[in-house]
Amino acid sequence: MIVTFQDVFIITALSIEGKPLCMSTDSEGWRQKMEALIGMSPPQPEVEDGGKKYRVPAGAPFTWIATNFNHCPEDANDDVIQTYARVYMWYVISRTIFADGSGKNAQWMWLKALTIFDNKFSWGSTALAYLYRQLDEACRRSTRDGGIGGCMLLLSVWSWERLPVGRPREATFKPWDDHDNHVRLPTSAYKWDVVLEVTSDVNLLYKQYTNEMDSLTAEKVEWQPYGVGRSFGDAHTFQLNPICL
Repeated sequence: MIVTFQDVFIITALSIEGKPLCMSTDSEGWRQKMEALIGMSPPQPEVEDGGKKYRVPAGAPFTWIATNFNHCPEDANDDVIQTYARVYMWYVISRTIFADGSGKNAQWMWLKALTIFDNKFSWGSTALAYLYRQLDEACRRSTRDGGIGGCMLLLSVWSWERLPVGRPREATFKPWDDHDNHVRLPTSAYKWDVVLEVTSDVNLLYKQYTNEMDSLTAEKVEWQPYGVGRSFGDAHTFQLNPICL
């Protein structure tokens, strides 16, 4: 049982159709390329005490992005507006869909993918592949190398929909206002928009979750959480975004 294309579509509404996002991950000269695309790049970090060199991530800290691209000038021309829009999209997808293990940086390669706005990439399949890779690395690397990355919204909702382990209790949420635009209707993740916070000790919860996971049987799993047949995609409590279907 794994996260599938169906989950990606229903939970995130990211398209699984389109061109594969295949590009070189080589970061050589990334600063110059970033400056050519958005006009600047983050400053070179200072060398650690003792002159030791350390690996510099190919990308920009979220704090640097927020400082330099927080407000688009009111008198900006089309080129400047596109630059701010590109950086905003880079910031959002780097914090949600393609988050890295540190949670501090936006990777350069995702900005490079936004060189052309209307690229028709299959962002859904890319998000799923990236999540798989992050899960694999998180299982094998030490904790000092950072936490898990990828789309945690997708992974969390997928788990809550299917497994009783660690599932929060849903709270009442407000009706969604789509502003008369069906494209702005929520995905199935809106079902979990407001949940009751768990306040128990983290260490105790970890032991409880592992014990419950070890004793999990097929009968306790919700294998078709989105419904089947004519009821497929029927969220009952709110209208689902038609893009999800």
